[in-house]
Amino acid sequence: MVLWPRTSNSDFQIDPRRSSTDTVTRLAVMITDWWKWAVVGVVGLLVLAAAIVAYSVWGSKTETDAATLLSKAATLLETNSTGGPEAAKREEGIRLLQEVINRYPRSGAAAEATLRLGAHYYSLGNFNEARKVFTAYLEKNPNGQIAFSAGLGLGDAFLAERNYEKAIEIYTRLIDQFPKEPLLPEAQLHLATAYQGAKRVTEARALYEKIVAAYPNTGWAQRAQTEFYKSSLTSP
Repeated sequence: MVLWPRTSNSDFQIDPRRSSTDTVTRLAVMITDWWKWAVVGVVGLLVLAAAIVAYSVWGSKTETDAATLLSKAATLLETNSTGGPEAAKREEGIRLLQEVINRYPRSGAAAEATLRLGAHYYSLGNFNEARKVFTAYLEKNPNGQIAFSAGLGLGDAFLAERNYEKAIEIYTRLIDQFPKEPLLPEAQLHLATAYQGAKRVTEARALYEKIVAAYPNTGWAQRAQTEFYKSSLTSP
C-alpha cells in the first residue's frame, strides 16, 4: 500500500470552519441567483399579461371606433335624394364606409361596411362600383366571413347588367366553394335566373327542380316552382 507523504504546509490543511463558511456562502449565492431569475420570470409574465390586456383593450377600442363610424355612415345613407344637401350627406356616408373598410379591415364593422357600400352602389344602378367593392373584398378575403354574400353581390351585379355568362361563372364557383352555406339555395335561384337569361332553359328548369326537391316547404321551393312554371310557358 502506498502512503502519501504528509505535509506540514498550512495551505494544504483543511480548516473545518472555513469549509463550512464557504458552503454557506456558495449556498447564499445560489439562492440569490435563483431569486434573481425568479424575479425576472415574474416580471416577464407581468409584461406579457400587460401586453395581452393592452391588446384586448386596443381591439375593443378598434371595434368601438369602427362601429361608431359605421353607424354615422348608415345614418347619412338613409337619404334617397340625388341632389342638394342630401346628396352631400350621401357622399359623406360613402366616404365613411370606405374609411371603415380601409382603417379597420379586420373588424366586423368593415365586413358590414363592405356589404352596405356594395348594396348602396347596386341600389343606385352603379353596378361597376358595386363589382369593385365586392371584388376587392374577395381578393383579400376569399374565405372571409362575408365571402359568400360578397360573391352573391358580385354575381348579382353582372346579372343586372345582363352579363349572364359571367354571372353563371360567379354563382357556380360560389356554390362549389360553399356547399354547406345556409343561403346556398338563394345562390342556386340566382344561378337558375342567369341560365334563363342566357337561354339555357333546360339547365334552369333542372336547377329549379333540384331546389324544390332539396328544400321542400320553404320559400325557396315556392319561388323555384313559380319560376319553373313560368319557364314552361315561355320555352319552345
